[in-house]
Amino acid sequence: MLSFTAVHALAGCLLATDVDAEHLGWGQPPTLLLIHTRPLHTASPAHAVRSVEFPLRRDDLLTNSAGLPALLHRLAAGLRQPDAATPYRATLDTIVRLIRATEPDARLLAWATCYDDTRTITNASRRARRMDAVDTDGRLYQLTHPRGDDHPLLLIDDTPDPGDVPATYPGLTALLTATAQPTSSSTRGHGMTGPRPRPDGTDEEPIFITWGPDGTSLRCQVCGAVDEFVQDEMPSMAGYGDDTYIRCSRCGSVETSDPIFGWHAKPAPWPAPPKQDGP
Repeated sequence: MLSFTAVHALAGCLLATDVDAEHLGWGQPPTLLLIHTRPLHTASPAHAVRSVEFPLRRDDLLTNSAGLPALLHRLAAGLRQPDAATPYRATLDTIVRLIRATEPDARLLAWATCYDDTRTITNASRRARRMDAVDTDGRLYQLTHPRGDDHPLLLIDDTPDPGDVPATYPGLTALLTATAQPTSSSTRGHGMTGPRPRPDGTDEEPIFITWGPDGTSLRCQVCGAVDEFVQDEMPSMAGYGDDTYIRCSRCGSVETSDPIFGWHAKPAPWPAPPKQDGP
């Protein structure tokens, strides 16, 4: 059960995301957001909530919001297959791994989507930015920002009526079901607490796993180095999403991901081959 402070912080995160979207301008494709936080007993929980953009593949980019509910369900179905090497599952694995590299006790709070829509306001049709979110308690957040208005309207419904929810609500709920875990002892799912899952059933095993009594370190499974890595994240050359990179400083093994090709592991030879002496 989320506390009032957590709900307030999540609402603030949505408002901040709306400000960022305002700077990008209108006409952007729908965006999915994974919202997470550090443990709620931190000194400043309001500052711990963050949203991470979940990149869509080029084939799934939408020019309008009409296909968004179906896309959410399709995405959730792909994430519910723990032994399937689906591109979206690999993307989620990479996002969670990168979050836990710096925030090992991060906790999933909500899934959200941001999209442009047409709304009837005072008997007139107006373009508006919509943001729908569902948290782990099933609480519904609806942000509406009519174009030209200075401030958005944010409604929070603790017990949403199934007959009066946005079309995105079932899909966002399905995403939570596919990714959230109620306990920290689970070895599957992406609740962001407890051990990180391994993508079993794929040809590529993860290079890095969490390590230590509190899971606060990263260990290279190739050479055994602990917390000896460099990582980077940058806007993708695909024009959407991010490219991620994490490399072991000891053996050179690498994990990468991008919105088009998904996640890949490139283990380096170990023990390292001896250097050849020059002539």
